[in-house]
Amino acid sequence: MFDYVHQLALQVLSTFHKVTLATSGPAGVQAGEFACEACGLQLFLLIPKTSDQLFNLEHHPQVTLLAGEWELSGSAGLAAAPEAPPGLALLEQADAQWCELVRIQPQRM
Repeated sequence: MFDYVHQLALQVLSTFHKVTLATSGPAGVQAGEFACEACGLQLFLLIPKTSDQLFNLEHHPQVTLLAGEWELSGSAGLAAAPEAPPGLALLEQADAQWCELVRIQPQRM
């Protein structure tokens, strides 16, 4: 049973390439659409360095992601490019140099 659920989660997460990220913290409630890429059960997002979302994440890492017909709650943190999985296509986008790479560790979907 667990293998089936795990495989289904992997399939669903890899289907989407944009998600809406919702955070809360000192900058208030923030929501925005960002490019994403799944690597296993982790999601990686590119968030502009000037975004209030990053300020919120520094103080409160709990996030909610929305895409299509699913909602995911998890914990977020900055991921340095060298820590990223090999071949992560997000890092090859033209605006990647102006963004921070954020790793989302899902807790509930």
